[in-house]
Amino acid sequence: MRVALFTTCLAEALAPRSLQATVLVLEHFGVTPEVPAEQTCCGQPLLSNGLPEEAATLARRMCVIFRAFDAVVTPSGSCCAIVRERFADLFVHGSDDHRDALALAARTFELVEFLETQLRVAVPTTSAPSPECDPSMTCHDACHLRGIHRHGCTAPFLTAFGCRDVRPLPDMAQCCGFGGMFSTQFPEVSSALGQEKLAHVATTGASTLVVSDTGCGAHLAGLAHRQRADNNSAAAFRIISPAEALAHRLGLLAMESIA
Repeated sequence: MRVALFTTCLAEALAPRSLQATVLVLEHFGVTPEVPAEQTCCGQPLLSNGLPEEAATLARRMCVIFRAFDAVVTPSGSCCAIVRERFADLFVHGSDDHRDALALAARTFELVEFLETQLRVAVPTTSAPSPECDPSMTCHDACHLRGIHRHGCTAPFLTAFGCRDVRPLPDMAQCCGFGGMFSTQFPEVSSALGQEKLAHVATTGASTLVVSDTGCGAHLAGLAHRQRADNNSAAAFRIISPAEALAHRLGLLAMESIA
């Protein structure tokens, strides 16, 4: 199987460690991902700003770049959902572009989805980290995962994978407030939703928040940093991707210290 890693703009800029972890996990399970240098944005910001023609140009380019691959894997549920849900609608039904978009959508997967449904990975036979090195976790799934029917799947997968202490996040279905361009167009509402999400995280007592999308993670990390700056008593916790949690469980990547 020839697999491409769709890195996404935000992960390249803000979360290269999640990409490193994605590669390490895939390689552990016998997949050597290729990283096409020509890839750029999927066009989600253009779609969010009502620019479908410009988004179609990027979608068409994505179809060409990833045409040779049997599967395209990304750690971003949001970008995966754009390819799966939106690309085909950008083109005339029945056209070559429309068929290309449908074909790419059919072989594009979010990382946890790919491991679970395509590779069908088993629980690791290697020993789990010692309890003192195995952090307590709670999971927030990005809203876009609903479109690909994966919302709420991260926490059960981590538990099945052998992560010992994965705690339920109250009202996990609620948006974190990022929403791409929403956070810049409605910053007060965005921040309020994010603060509410952080309050839910605090009730779990978990040391680690696993977030399935870089944008959500960056949004919550920024709000948490500001919260700690304004209130020295606010508890610190780390924010990581599912890829990092899996890489740690497999002994491939050390968990970063809590800042």
